[in-house]
Amino acid sequence: MKMASASTTETLPGTFEGLDDPLKPATPSEICPLLRISEERGLKLSWPHAGDARRSQVGKSTTTEPIHGPQSSQHDSPHMVHVSSRDVAMHYQFSGSEPGSGRPVLEVPLPWNPISEQVGHEELFEYFRHTASKALPVFGHDASELGNALIRIALSGKTTLSTAVIQSILAFSALVRHNVNGQAVELKISALKILQSASTSQAMSPTEGAQHVAAGMLLCSFEVHQASCTSGEWTWYLRGVKDVIRASGLDMVRQDADVAMLLDWVYYHDVLARFSLRHRRKDFEGMSLHCPATAKSRISENSPTSLSSVPSSVRSEPSKSAPPAIVLIELLSNICDAVSQPTPQTADHKTFLKILDWRIRTTAIPATPQDTPDTPVILELYQLALLVYINRANPKLQPPAKTQQHVDRAFELIPRVRACDRQFPVFVLGCEARSDEQRSAVLDLIARTERGVSSRSFNYVRILLQAVWAQDDLAAGGEVDYLQKISFVISCCRILPTFV
Repeated sequence: MKMASASTTETLPGTFEGLDDPLKPATPSEICPLLRISEERGLKLSWPHAGDARRSQVGKSTTTEPIHGPQSSQHDSPHMVHVSSRDVAMHYQFSGSEPGSGRPVLEVPLPWNPISEQVGHEELFEYFRHTASKALPVFGHDASELGNALIRIALSGKTTLSTAVIQSILAFSALVRHNVNGQAVELKISALKILQSASTSQAMSPTEGAQHVAAGMLLCSFEVHQASCTSGEWTWYLRGVKDVIRASGLDMVRQDADVAMLLDWVYYHDVLARFSLRHRRKDFEGMSLHCPATAKSRISENSPTSLSSVPSSVRSEPSKSAPPAIVLIELLSNICDAVSQPTPQTADHKTFLKILDWRIRTTAIPATPQDTPDTPVILELYQLALLVYINRANPKLQPPAKTQQHVDRAFELIPRVRACDRQFPVFVLGCEARSDEQRSAVLDLIARTERGVSSRSFNYVRILLQAVWAQDDLAAGGEVDYLQKISFVISCCRILPTFV
């Protein structure tokens, strides 16, 4: 291929000068001399030969002399980081460089389906029975069994509240089938109106209370399923459901299997809500992440108001016949309480943390008939996530090498899992990913999970993990307070995320 000369006197290809017809378009080889045209193979790119200084240059390394000492690992090999301007702005706030700037916002667009999908109610009902019910976020119980329980509650009597349950079932089914669409929203609004009219009644029987709780939790699941910028109402439904449980005495009466499943469902969501709210901050402006002592003092002084501490709400409890796996949620509840304790820690508090750590490590969960082949691995991932979280939040609890062993074990298990609908371990363990291989493994697990027909959206988990990874990369080995980092990133979300 003939190359253009560096001389200024030679005509450059691709210009009108030197062409037979000035109005005739230049060929690709005339415009770019690096391109060769082959009739057999089409367009080809010609790469420079090694040592061709006219066509290529090799940049010099930014480090000309080796650096020795404790900081040498940070400068030995320059590396690329995948960050955006928003990540850099967040980093400046983390480090306290720009205390007056506004906090960046993490949000997920509304996945609206513009096509009007009007599906018959009977078809939606059957779709819920066989498919959509599998997307219900529950722990320790089989989601399909929970769906069957909701159907039994809906058909337990021809009352106003039973109609609300049916409308909520249809709304959730339409959402799972066609994403956010007009029919799903209309059914949701219809259920809300029925619940609003029913809430004006003076007394509520346990049966009516169960129907009210079922409808409220279905609407809560409706908001959680797609987790977009308009899905923040799930906390309202959860608060209302807990109030109904207390008002109707549903937690005090004799509990059949369906009611027990309802109570465990509410308990699971309540504990994970407390985890999110523990990290939800409103006074984050100008807080430095690189000063752990200051960060911890600010956390204790301005601890977030938990959902359960709102005067109109109460803390839920598991049922009297809860499945064995619910012990992990009880341990997470204890961790949320312990981590929220003000500093400095007392001797009793440190002892309590050590007992919690020991309980997590030694808890053995027996198998149940509802277990899938992935269940034992997912439960182990949940335990590892609890261990990593409590030790990162309390660095002196166990030696760092022990925590790293938990992390290494988790990344051995992640590629083995076909899908993991439990978002808490994916988020906590994903925050530990440092290498590209580990991060790819986490994203691959999310992708495998979302390929399921009835999978919930991991939108917020994904953008939160990417934000955490960007801050870890931009910190360049600097000391970053773990709790403060998680709190800042969660507080940047447009809505409160849930990790059910």
